[in-house]
Amino acid sequence: MLRKVFELPMNLIIGHPVIDDDHARMVRIINETAVALEESKFHEATKLIFNFIELMREHTVREEEILHGTEFPWVEEHAARHRQIMIMLPRLIDESEKIQDGGKAWDALIDKLIECLLADAFEADLAFKAHLAGHRV
Repeated sequence: MLRKVFELPMNLIIGHPVIDDDHARMVRIINETAVALEESKFHEATKLIFNFIELMREHTVREEEILHGTEFPWVEEHAARHRQIMIMLPRLIDESEKIQDGGKAWDALIDKLIECLLADAFEADLAFKAHLAGHRV
């Protein structure tokens, strides 16, 4: 069974199946990365980090298409936050180069993965969650 170092808080479930599935997949990658690091499977951890980066890039594109489709009024602000997250992603690669250092480097890397996800789910998506709730029939 996969040990969880992070779970997405229930209040960050947005209510859109595609977005929520992406977030769940990112959480799974974070947890799998933590396990790989604990087991000194550095190559696997690095692959997972690249998977996370690719998923985050794909997610922002999908999410912005969904925002446009629901006539979300703050698409540009949301897209700007996504651009800020994209700037954070190369730092994950830098952090991944330090993973063989152990302990603190591992913690820093997991913290950065979580930070990227929360920057999207918490800082950007909560307004969309309210918008979706207001437009449900």
